[in-house]
Amino acid sequence: MSETQTEPAAAPIAAVPDGSLTGRLVLVTGASRGIGAAIALRAARAGADVAVAFHEQAGEAAAVADQVRALGRRTATFGADLSDSDQARAMVARVQDELGPIHGLVNNAGIMPQSPFLEISDAEWKQVLSTDLTAAFTCSQAALPGMLERGSGSIVMISSRLGQIGFAGVAHYTVAKAGMIALAKSLAREFGPRGIRANAIAPGVVVTDMGAQVMDGEVGRKRMAELPLGRFGTPPEIAEAAVFLLSDASSLFLGQTLNPNCGGYMP
Repeated sequence: MSETQTEPAAAPIAAVPDGSLTGRLVLVTGASRGIGAAIALRAARAGADVAVAFHEQAGEAAAVADQVRALGRRTATFGADLSDSDQARAMVARVQDELGPIHGLVNNAGIMPQSPFLEISDAEWKQVLSTDLTAAFTCSQAALPGMLERGSGSIVMISSRLGQIGFAGVAHYTVAKAGMIALAKSLAREFGPRGIRANAIAPGVVVTDMGAQVMDGEVGRKRMAELPLGRFGTPPEIAEAAVFLLSDASSLFLGQTLNPNCGGYMP
């Protein structure tokens, strides 16, 4: 917990009732911890079977799968480096082979190294764009044919407030997150008429390992002062928005960006 946020947030009120995703399979990338883990568990509580995708945290991913299994849902873990498009496509294929058709895809995997713009190397730029944006493209492209065959599906991009406002020191991350919003809009335009909904979520600072980079010390106090709500968000709160977009409760939402950011950005 950040030193700038000592009061824990209350448990979020459920946006959709349990059972809303019964009979569906949801694939969540970056699901071993943080926002991805919270989405995986909330989707399971809503009735979904869950494919837990991860890169390096095999133990954490297995723990998430155990919790999903304890809720009575089918699950398995799927390791892949999604910055490698071949691995990303193979991972989606394995999910479909082992668990069945994918009804919902949450593109959550991402990294956020901090580097002044003039110090970002070509390799670092490519790694961030490949992990945060190209992986979302590749996984969506791999999952879409099955969704189109059934005439339904939901794709959710976990973007960021920084992709809407820009931010010093993380130019590659902000570009990737802005691209995810544009990708959701493009998919909604192209495939909405065929029953596929694509949307994005742009959280503000969230209490996670990644969020810790900007929560603590003077930077954290400055960011907190920008928030009318007076606190940072939590992974379960972001998970509520994701499960809403995965469910039929969001049937009119296409190409939209939900902004659970504590009031830090009001478009």
